Amino acid sequence: MDKHIKTDLGYYTLKSIPSDQELKEYYEKKYYQDANGSYEKNYTKEEIIFFKNKIREKEYIINKYFKNDSPKSILDVGCGEGWAINYFKKLGWEITGMDFSDFGIKKFNPQYSDCVLKGDVMENIDLLILESKKYDIILLDHVFEHVTDPIEIVEKIKKIINKNGLLIINVPNDFSMLQKYLIQNGKVDKEYWFAPPDHISYFTRESLCLLLNTLNFEEFTSIGDHPIDINLLNSNSNYILNKEVGKSCYFQKIEIENLLHKEQPISKIVNYYESLIDVGLGRSFSSFFSIKDK
Repeated sequence: MDKHIKTDLGYYTLKSIPSDQELKEYYEKKYYQDANGSYEKNYTKEEIIFFKNKIREKEYIINKYFKNDSPKSILDVGCGEGWAINYFKKLGWEITGMDFSDFGIKKFNPQYSDCVLKGDVMENIDLLILESKKYDIILLDHVFEHVTDPIEIVEKIKKIINKNGLLIINVPNDFSMLQKYLIQNGKVDKEYWFAPPDHISYFTRESLCLLLNTLNFEEFTSIGDHPIDINLLNSNSNYILNKEVGKSCYFQKIEIENLLHKEQPISKIVNYYESLIDVGLGRSFSSFFSIKDK
């Protein structure tokens, strides 16, 4: 029996969605027990450079949208270890972070931990609505796939984003053309991207844009990233069938993306990633939305 269903808007979701309380208990147990949590690892120098490079791509598009370099206000929903907060704070932007736990930012960017609203994301957004807070930019970086109701969170965000603001949503590129090909041709033995209860909803660029369009947002642009799952076409680098090669494939991705940022202008890099997601490639993608009829 299928454990997921395709919605009328084209994205997939779990057939049985856990309650908010069940998810809260799940994440408390799995992620936020300090030494046993999700932020206990250390990152290599190359990984940290990679994190900054991905934010740099977003900064380039943000500046292209706003057409100036003046400081902006940004709400980083699901700020994690605080890489985006660190990056934009150094540019002089007004930053507010939000996450279930502040353990990650206290470990990696403790100087900005006082910028973070800790606790349930939906409850904290409700508090911002009550306080009549408004932001130029709202970033949901690998958050949207985790929420129980994507429509509800967007409706709430509409109340705290400025009318000329920019909503940035980064999600995995799931049930993609490549993933379907891999399944149909026996290159993998399972829907490796299906990860309940962590991931509740699954999007392609098309289905994400369709959902946001119904909520009065229009796409400014979208960018993909390096399609690491092309490795699954090769039996020697298939990290689903052979877990031992997974780490080398991951660091290959880091190396390729960092090389591009070292050798190419940011404009060409963004154009390249726009082209990738245009043809459906990229393990994840970021879409940039503005409100229609501003």
